[in-house]
Amino acid sequence: MEDQRIRHRQGHVHLVDGVPYSDRASTLSLLPGAVVGRWLADNAGSVSGLLLDLGAGNQPFRPWYAHLAERCVAIDVAPAPGLDVLSLAAPLPFASATFDTVLCTSVLEHVDDAEAAISEIARILRPGGRLIITAPFLYPTHEAPYDFWRTTHWGLRSLLTRHGLEVDTLAAQGGPGLLVAHYLIGGFGQGLMLSARRLGRLGALIDNRVVRALLAGPQDLVRSRVSYRMTRSSRAASLGYMAVARKPA
Repeated sequence: MEDQRIRHRQGHVHLVDGVPYSDRASTLSLLPGAVVGRWLADNAGSVSGLLLDLGAGNQPFRPWYAHLAERCVAIDVAPAPGLDVLSLAAPLPFASATFDTVLCTSVLEHVDDAEAAISEIARILRPGGRLIITAPFLYPTHEAPYDFWRTTHWGLRSLLTRHGLEVDTLAAQGGPGLLVAHYLIGGFGQGLMLSARRLGRLGALIDNRVVRALLAGPQDLVRSRVSYRMTRSSRAASLGYMAVARKPA
């Protein structure tokens, strides 16, 4: 079923030593994506066989998972170049026990019935198959009005286990420091870009090159140091949480 919404996914990632980092050409705040990218790289062993990129949009993570899986299927509710299937997340147009891996990044918050979506993911996973999922917690509203909910790490674990999935790993998208940095960089960057655009053609040049380079440089220096460990502070305040869950064999 096709939806009229437009999925504003990030630009394609670029791989550095196997880590899928966000592209500075499409993303101002690079550190949240760096955390996700490092976590994905460290869990690359969870990808196998036939992979479903659920809520793929423009498939930003394809450069990372394409060589890890034997075959990939991309699905989203809204049309985008390169998608294999247009469909809502529930029900999914696949037979039970079809996929070895389901990748679902920054998607669940845009599904109005998360319970049904996770139930469908559990249904289409083969026994022993894995779900790799990220979901926001203290993250700004985005893709409005199709932004429906947030979850704590307890909520994410409970949601997965209610549908028969066993949580292998649970991680945080940074802690309070990264949360504050994301809001500051986003607000400061948008302010600079708005000011630059008022300068006309010169402003466009500043917008595209100077502002992004100014913001990206310091973030590139520390992107390999941001942590996804579940600490006391990241359990209390984080941009979101990430999990690898397995369907019992």
